[in-house]
Amino acid sequence: MTTQDYNVVAELDVPFDEGTSDQLLAPIADHGGAVGRSELGRTEVVFTLPADSVRQANTTALAILDTYPWPLLSMRVLTTADFDRLAEAVELPPLVSVAEAASILGVARQSVLNAISTSKLPATRVGGTWVLRLSAVEAHVRHSA
Repeated sequence: MTTQDYNVVAELDVPFDEGTSDQLLAPIADHGGAVGRSELGRTEVVFTLPADSVRQANTTALAILDTYPWPLLSMRVLTTADFDRLAEAVELPPLVSVAEAASILGVARQSVLNAISTSKLPATRVGGTWVLRLSAVEAHVRHSA
């Protein structure tokens, strides 16, 4: 069998905030991991791992996910090629950094981080960087006015 890369998308039953994001990233840091919210608003981890088969990818993914203290709610494993095809089919919305969001909102960077940690502003953490959908920041402006 030929080894290929698989992408794992898993939802965990844990609040997504600044306090848990580092804990969520630690087990998947060596696998190009990212943490964010799923379409259902749940905490989601995404990572890539090499495997000889989808069965092996599932087994390895479950072993990694078992290192978390939180329950696994769902998991999807796709070849990276299929994952990328799906990602290309979905247009990525415009994203902004914490600093850009602060500028748009007219507040300090720390205020944006506080809004993220209290779930007032949805954000995704990729590595050590938070990104926010521009539309979410603009909606926050409208609701704050």
